[in-house]
Amino acid sequence: MATFLAVLLAGAMWFLSTGMHHVWLLAWLAPLPLLLVLPQLSAARAALAAFVAAALGATSFVLAYRDLPPALVAGLIPLVALPFTLVALAWRVVARDCHPAVAVVGYAALVTAMEHLLSRLSPHGTFGSLAYSQGDVPVVLQLASVTGVAGITFLLSLVPAALAVAWCQRREARTAATALALGGVPLALALGFGLVRLAAPATGVPVAVGLAASDPGAGPHSELDDSAAALSVVRAYVRRVGALADRGARVVVLPEKFVGVTPAYDAAARALLRDAARAHAVTIVAGLNLLGGRERRNVALVFGPGGNQVLEYDKQHLVPGLEAGYRPGTVTGLVAGAAVPTGVAICKDLDFSGLGRAYAAAGVGLLLVPAWDFVRDGWLHSRMAVVRGVEGGYAVARSAEDGLLTVSDARGRVLAERASGDSAEVLLAAVVPVGRGGTLYSRGGDWFAWLSLVAAACAVAAGRRRTMEHL
Repeated sequence: MATFLAVLLAGAMWFLSTGMHHVWLLAWLAPLPLLLVLPQLSAARAALAAFVAAALGATSFVLAYRDLPPALVAGLIPLVALPFTLVALAWRVVARDCHPAVAVVGYAALVTAMEHLLSRLSPHGTFGSLAYSQGDVPVVLQLASVTGVAGITFLLSLVPAALAVAWCQRREARTAATALALGGVPLALALGFGLVRLAAPATGVPVAVGLAASDPGAGPHSELDDSAAALSVVRAYVRRVGALADRGARVVVLPEKFVGVTPAYDAAARALLRDAARAHAVTIVAGLNLLGGRERRNVALVFGPGGNQVLEYDKQHLVPGLEAGYRPGTVTGLVAGAAVPTGVAICKDLDFSGLGRAYAAAGVGLLLVPAWDFVRDGWLHSRMAVVRGVEGGYAVARSAEDGLLTVSDARGRVLAERASGDSAEVLLAAVVPVGRGGTLYSRGGDWFAWLSLVAAACAVAAGRRRTMEHL
């Protein structure tokens, strides 16, 4: 019965803190019930308990993407549950046969190492990281500027491991206190660092940005091959550019693939956007779906205030299956002649921390992001972009169809936000200070993740050695 309750409770807390839900506090406690029972279970029962609990939590992702092709959705549960099952089996050995301090650090290292390895192998990058559960907690997100998401995941795993080991060692006061200190001290240091970093005054140049979206056009309009209908959509967005310019916006970001464009009317569509940029003296970032060629292209066009096109950026990380047949980009999108160092990325690009670091290395202080989400994942996907900004030290303005329009500063504070489904057309204007660009993480890379991998290997080796000694 205890195991059943532990599985149910852990699964429920993961369900409510990850995927389409974001009750951030539960992410700190979710694995605790399992960690209390795993050392007492046989290997087979431990594997079953871990898999079921993780699978229950992963149903949050399944519900978020239930409208996608079944083959894609079916892979979400094993993608989450199998890696955690391996972590649980490894930690069970460590917890049974190693010093309690090794068990505390070992669990956090195992989870972090597994998550990092998956991010290197998965076509979805860091999608699914536990760290994103803290997307509305800027004080915690500051750790990403030093360690990337790995440090947040480590901390999220260290705390419940410390509580579990302290409870199991409660009759040994000094050992229990040591376990609690291993969880409490790093947590206190991380929160202190976050508070200090958030208290620092913003020094970047303020930029007035505007975002626009209209959900009714997201699906059908992205596949248009009719000149009159497509140009009508472009004109509607041109009017929104004017409305945002009237509110003071100097940079306007339109969604990803908000209209399909064929070679027959490509020039006309660009002319409309070019003329709007010149007429309102604004920079326009427009996401277009270029059709009709041998390969489709998911691009972001950038028109400067003078009307000249200064960038044509191809999305680098395409959605598996849904964007088959598209040509991926190969270079970062840097806006030539911008008043402040500015970059452009498209939606899923920001699932990948490596690309985020590339923008930081280029000195970008403001990242402009056309996007197209799947409604239910709007919060999650927007917060992934927010975290990239913290990692790289730049502000992010992200305009998404079927999601959220979000403006965040380089500290991960969301300054303005609206759901694209609030009305037939949604406009959002905000002033955001440009980030300085570059952080310890952007310069040092995934050093903490690799350190966690070494620590995890050492913990597992120690556990196996002690097990062999007992045979």
